[in-house]
Amino acid sequence: MLTAYYVAWALVLGALVMFWAEHKTGLNDAETAITWKVAVAVGLAQVVAAVFPGTSRSAATIFAAMMFGTRNRGAATEFAFLVGIPTMYAASGYALLKELNAGTDENWAAFAVGFIASTVTAFIAVKWLLKYIQTHRFTGFAWYRIALGGALLLLVD
Repeated sequence: MLTAYYVAWALVLGALVMFWAEHKTGLNDAETAITWKVAVAVGLAQVVAAVFPGTSRSAATIFAAMMFGTRNRGAATEFAFLVGIPTMYAASGYALLKELNAGTDENWAAFAVGFIASTVTAFIAVKWLLKYIQTHRFTGFAWYRIALGGALLLLVD
């Protein structure tokens, strides 16, 4: 139950960061630069997301980019997803190597279909999100995180 408690607070605190970042950023702010400061902040946000359960890697990196200089939410989101691609492929490759070294008898055709389907689905979802955030804020997602975090806190007590 201790883990659920921390996940709940990560959801709520992450939502507050989202509100703050949205407050600092205009809906279509023109600042799209990805500076070294932004890149380092995004990298540190990925570490935070890896260490704290309940922290979304995507959200942490998007809002780090927005808070540290990339005021355009589309550019921040695109950069966050681009830096996530090597991470996801590396994790998949590592899992694949572990399976190969373990000598398990896997259905590799099913694995390939699943890999391709998940890659295509991810790119479609990212494309939709990038179009969506051109005219919408992330505040709806922040309210969802508060509601979910609050519900978890009620259940954990």
